[in-house]
Amino acid sequence: MKAVVTGGTGFIGSYLVEQLVQNKYQVCCIAKDEMNAADLKTLEVEIIQGDINNGISWKPILKNTDYIFHLAGVTRAIRSSDYFEGNFITTRRILQRSLKLCQNLNRFIYVSSLAAVGPAHSEIPLTEETVYHPVSTYGKSKMLAELEVLKRKDKLPFTILRPSAVYGPRDRDMLKYIALIQKRIQPLIGFRKKWLNLIHRDDLVNGIIQAAVSPQGENEIFFLGSEKNYTTEQIGDIIARVIQKSRIKFPLPEWLVYLVGGMAELAGKMSGKDVFFNRQKVSEAVQTYWTCSIEKAKNLLDFKESYALQDGLRQTYEWYMTQDWLS
Repeated sequence: MKAVVTGGTGFIGSYLVEQLVQNKYQVCCIAKDEMNAADLKTLEVEIIQGDINNGISWKPILKNTDYIFHLAGVTRAIRSSDYFEGNFITTRRILQRSLKLCQNLNRFIYVSSLAAVGPAHSEIPLTEETVYHPVSTYGKSKMLAELEVLKRKDKLPFTILRPSAVYGPRDRDMLKYIALIQKRIQPLIGFRKKWLNLIHRDDLVNGIIQAAVSPQGENEIFFLGSEKNYTTEQIGDIIARVIQKSRIKFPLPEWLVYLVGGMAELAGKMSGKDVFFNRQKVSEAVQTYWTCSIEKAKNLLDFKESYALQDGLRQTYEWYMTQDWLS
């Protein structure tokens, strides 16, 4: 079986490629950079480096492909147009190529995001029936990409997956959070509790593969996340226990967070570099409930969470230490 993975050297994509190879797939990995390519070069993987919108010869790649895992996308950018180009337009183009060039495609798997739907409005978590209401440009671009997939539901077998916040080895976002707590500080956004659903990278990748090969996954949408939701304060408590550090918790007024995000975004535009915390990230960070239900994935795919949050964070922290990512 042949699988094509876009974004295959990224945080999630690189581990997906490893697991597909372990499951005896012939894998072609397409990526714009060599972020985690060193981890893949010891495997029998074809790595094609380039812009998936330009300069890649798709015909020989897609001709005999059985599965396409589309993970490539833009999570932070200087301009709003970059989100739409990297998520919406890119997805539309690869769908068009797939329809034209794939002869016997078993499944097109689009890895979207919880942000495509938006936050829950109350303590009741999102389900797959929740109406789209994204609150950021990133979320809107992922929503439009999902709609492009759905437009072709009668022509292309698909599965859309919406992970919650993902953490694990090779993740640089959780690294920043752990580094703050290692310095004995934990900023909290606003004065109300904020709830999150998180999923370990390994659980997510297992869920992606389960969804791809399951007949029950065809032409369906699934949230993939954890059984339990956590407050940001609880997440900090768990990290503090794992790394054995006490810390000072202090809330930041949301207006101040918007100001910091705006200043960081301006600095990024002046330097020509994207920044981690911009106004788009703030518009997501101030929301109260980033929660979702995984009942559909459990019932149709037999999806199970294998990492309790404390165990997953401990494994992630230990990996950071072995890689000297934390000083």
